Amino acid sequence: MKNSYVVVFLLIIIGACKPSEAVVKKSEVDQELINFLFRNYTGEKPSASFVVIKDGEMLACQSFGYAHLENKTIANCETNYRLASVTKQFTAMGVLILIDQGKLNYETKLTEVIPEFPEYGQEITIKNLLTHRSGLQDYAKLYPEDSEKQLVDKEVLNLLMAQDSLLFPANTQFRYSNSGYAVLAMIIERVSGKTFKEFMTEAIFEKLGMTNSTVYLSDSQIKNRAYGYKVKENNFEKKDQNIWSAIQGDGGIYSSVSDYAKWDKALYTETLIREDLLQDAFSNWDENGTTDGKGYGFGWQIEEIKGIKYLAHGGSTIGFLNTTMRIPSERLTVAIFTNNGNLGGLQRKALFLASHFSNGRLPMPAEIVLRREVEEHGIENVATKLKEIKVNSNDYDISEDGLVGLGFSYFNSEPEKAKMIFETITVEYPDFFGGYYGLGQYYAYKAEDKNELAIEYYKKVVDMNPVGRERLMNHAKNMIKKLSE
Repeated sequence: MKNSYVVVFLLIIIGACKPSEAVVKKSEVDQELINFLFRNYTGEKPSASFVVIKDGEMLACQSFGYAHLENKTIANCETNYRLASVTKQFTAMGVLILIDQGKLNYETKLTEVIPEFPEYGQEITIKNLLTHRSGLQDYAKLYPEDSEKQLVDKEVLNLLMAQDSLLFPANTQFRYSNSGYAVLAMIIERVSGKTFKEFMTEAIFEKLGMTNSTVYLSDSQIKNRAYGYKVKENNFEKKDQNIWSAIQGDGGIYSSVSDYAKWDKALYTETLIREDLLQDAFSNWDENGTTDGKGYGFGWQIEEIKGIKYLAHGGSTIGFLNTTMRIPSERLTVAIFTNNGNLGGLQRKALFLASHFSNGRLPMPAEIVLRREVEEHGIENVATKLKEIKVNSNDYDISEDGLVGLGFSYFNSEPEKAKMIFETITVEYPDFFGGYYGLGQYYAYKAEDKNELAIEYYKKVVDMNPVGRERLMNHAKNMIKKLSE
């Protein structure tokens, strides 16, 4: 139970280090900032590689740590990481290429391409699959987790064909669906007459010169391959595969950040598809069509920060975490690929890099600025610095969850710092549950004979009843019961 807090907040841990590679030389001051961001990937640790792209050209490309710990293989910008759900933007592009060729359209029904699919799926369209509005059931809940055999896309399709109903009628709501993108890979195979790997290689990778990129097959050799790791008892354990790792359409592409720059450049052109299809991919879709604002396009999450549109997508699978972020108004893109399955906060790191390389035109993540303040000047000024950030809020993106994550990053090593950060959050954001939850955890786990205080803070969390935080709420309730006995 002592580590239960980590299931609620991804720790955002940053510090100072030296990179293993720098393709584009930055000034010493700039490099200090970048080193600060990637401290936990330096040395004999799993790696991170990032690229910053402006107008289709690389501004910076650096790597930290090891692609393969056992072989002491140092990561570089050509290291191939398993992209996990970042794959979806490529799978969606494969479908759009077929639409551009006139072989499919948005309203093509699933049963038109796969006629043996049961009647319950006859209203699902290509557009529904692309936008996670199909209602298909989650394959992870249809296949036993204790199975030893890896599942592949065709078997995902077979599992779905064995069902008799959807989770909801097609196009009536959004629900993120790995199943839908596995089915899209099978649709690409049916329509193109090629395997998914063959089609993606010929239609995208070879056309764009993405020489490091490939679709995973269990018996294939992947050059420059990074292997996945998880932290176990303070050691890194190689965890590169699980039963879902051979599914291609939703997460099976391997690529490097240098190849990603080639991909990003093509997205400003009609090299792969015509402009109107590109804009469809970059737009939010609901039951009536495209809309402005936040949502999901075709393999892209549509975010908005201070009126600026961001196209983003993360990827998470055993041993790997990745993120990509495009800011069309700045023609700026950041991609971060890692083979450490435990360290989160990558989207905030990407936003940090985007702000840094836009010379401050984009907002800087507040919690990262605060972390540097604590590291350089001590915890005493954290409250003052947060007030300063709030006064200059146009220059920063303040994530309340990010601030709590900052507190938890100190929880085990320097709990008193964590306590001061949680206290600052409750003062500055009294209507936000996170600071109270952090203090409840502190007094339950890090302070002696303070059960009454812990219960008091947990009760505040329960009274606030934060939406969508059921696991946190259940933990708070269980702790109240446990500490009251």
